[in-house]
Amino acid sequence: MTDRPLTVLYVVPDLGVGGAERHATTLLSHLDRSRFTPSVICLGREGAFFADLTAAGIPARALHRAKSRALSALVDLVREMRRASPDIVIVRGYSSEILGRIAAVIAQVPHVVVWVHNCGDIERRSLTRRFADRLLRPGTTAYFGVAHAQVEYLVDELHHPPGKVRVIHNGVDPALFDPAGDRGILAEFAIAGHDPVVGILAALRPEKDHAMLLRAARMVVDELPHTRVLIIGDGPQRGALEKLTSELGLVDNVVFTGSRSDGPALLGAVDVFVLSSYSIECFPMALLEAMAAGRPAVCTAVGGIPEMISDGITGHLVPPRDAHALAKALVRVLSDPARAREMGRAARARVENEFSLRRSVDEAQSALEQVAGRGAGSTPVRLGVVLDLTFVGGVEILLLNLFRNFDPMLVQPRLICLREAGPLVDEFRAAGFGVEVLERTGRYDLRTLPRLIRSLRRDRTDAVLVTHHHRASLALGRVAARLAGVPVNVVAAHDMELTSVGNRVLPRWAVNTMFLSDALVLLSPRQGAYLRAEEGVGRYPWQRTRNAVIPNGITLPPVANARDRLWARREIGLGEEDFAVGIVARLSAQKAHQVLLQAFSTFVQKCPHARLVVIGDGEREGELRSLAATLGIAERTKFAGFRRDAQRLLPGLDVSCLSSVHEGVPMAIIESMAAGLPVVATRCGSVPDMIVDGVLGYLVPVGDADALAQRLLELAQDRNLRARMGRQGRAWAEEHYRIEGTARGYERLLTELVSR
Repeated sequence: MTDRPLTVLYVVPDLGVGGAERHATTLLSHLDRSRFTPSVICLGREGAFFADLTAAGIPARALHRAKSRALSALVDLVREMRRASPDIVIVRGYSSEILGRIAAVIAQVPHVVVWVHNCGDIERRSLTRRFADRLLRPGTTAYFGVAHAQVEYLVDELHHPPGKVRVIHNGVDPALFDPAGDRGILAEFAIAGHDPVVGILAALRPEKDHAMLLRAARMVVDELPHTRVLIIGDGPQRGALEKLTSELGLVDNVVFTGSRSDGPALLGAVDVFVLSSYSIECFPMALLEAMAAGRPAVCTAVGGIPEMISDGITGHLVPPRDAHALAKALVRVLSDPARAREMGRAARARVENEFSLRRSVDEAQSALEQVAGRGAGSTPVRLGVVLDLTFVGGVEILLLNLFRNFDPMLVQPRLICLREAGPLVDEFRAAGFGVEVLERTGRYDLRTLPRLIRSLRRDRTDAVLVTHHHRASLALGRVAARLAGVPVNVVAAHDMELTSVGNRVLPRWAVNTMFLSDALVLLSPRQGAYLRAEEGVGRYPWQRTRNAVIPNGITLPPVANARDRLWARREIGLGEEDFAVGIVARLSAQKAHQVLLQAFSTFVQKCPHARLVVIGDGEREGELRSLAATLGIAERTKFAGFRRDAQRLLPGLDVSCLSSVHEGVPMAIIESMAAGLPVVATRCGSVPDMIVDGVLGYLVPVGDADALAQRLLELAQDRNLRARMGRQGRAWAEEHYRIEGTARGYERLLTELVSR
């Protein structure tokens, strides 16, 4: 039987209080029981989290074997594994990694996974352990990590095979955290409601470097005397830290809470979360929980923390062991509550988009099935993307780049055009992807559906993907998939707020038949909220399907340099002193170029060296040229037309604009941030999810030419502001909008759906 649930046995030293232990209990409790049957063995005692497993109905046993009784523990493990016959054994922790893998070999367990939760070793590994690791390496199926920062440690230092290493980020359920917080919980510690509060949740161990935090706290209190520091947790360093607190004169400002079961609630009551570790911090659950609670964070840039915090956007990163830098960053956050709230909102949004528990569990389930040779992971998903034709548009270019970045071991895509090939088809074919054209002649061509069904059956298609803006493929693609017996069909929506212009993203018939699809791919949580509120998606059972948020991505160019800027400005025809404002967008009503032209006509009166560069073509070109002449800016406006090399031209600009009335997740903004440009855009669609106002650029109301002109003037007058926003925008694009991340998102979704 290949469709029975996989039996998974997790072997740990114990389930005491700690991030790795919390990860194990949370993961096992949320595994899909139709796909997995989990159980746990603790080599030592049960630990605080043991009860969580039994409450979730997961079989668990503690062997109560001390480290000195390793042989007895090994015998017990072999007996348990032979009894349970697991398909996969997961081991975590030194004793478990060694004894668990030896027992798995003796018990002939087919697959073994080492789940690593550290980015390094506090002390050098002994010769015995290094020898055991090397001996057990061939029998280890995979090494799972929780942060990309671990890869160098796992591969270069521990010499594990790169092909066996996979990173699965930790996750938390943001629904369990209230961003409003409850300051009342702090009354227990005699903390007034108006006092600024810094919080840390970490074991009191040397590597957490609470001492450095206390020294930083002394500097913070000197500047902000009412600041309180909440130290949540316990450990061997408590006595020494309490003594240091007294020596620094901070007894009235620092509270040691000890171990608490309400740690997450306390995090939701602080103003800023902090971690001061100097080593091996990997992907801390406490930081994830603080982010989910909508709290900005100031943390040392060690281990996987830089993967979690967007510096200057969701918090601040500081060097380890640098109390002055930590104090400066804390004062900056505590002194600007409005900015702190913005950071907190951005932090929570990042958890919702990237570090949710659901996403973490989904990735873990897919990875475990691939380890066991189950589901779609063992055979590539044959994906058929159905379009009317290949326009030269954002969605089609995205699909081309997706095809190029899919792992062929996971997804093998091809393109089916219902009507004609279109202008991009040669690029799909040149990249080695199959393209089939069905030559649909009109709306009522009855031959199209049977042709499509035959195509899907002939290719043994596993999944069909259609997009919302190709109406024929949206209808025929899903129907054909059902009639052809294709296991999975998915709809991708790439727009929102169309009701503002009298249109819809999804036709009513598509919404009312959403149950026929296995998933609806969204660009952002904001888009999902719009479709639910304005178009009725999910309102009734027949309008519901699974929602998956997968942001757009691009192939990131290298960081632009002076040579790139010089080439682009010469290509555009700009002078050395010109201040260049640009827009990359089709000349259509949606993009509302007239608002930008009006704003520029006001702005140029105070910035005489300004030039406007309009990149793109479309039906409104003549109208917009006439408007530029009427506004007296024709000589300062260059209509560059459609350019396939638009991304290369961006470094020649000083500011990028988008004046649209509605948007999804516009590629032009992503490309502008990647080019290191500040962006001024209208507050529409998912743009507020992309641009942190005042950090990466500015958001202005739709149609407000005066506000747009004012923001352009602010940027023109402050070179340092432009440079700072450009750097932060580039970092934001690197973290959130890589095409590789988009491809991984589709791979995870498709392999999971097909495996089910």
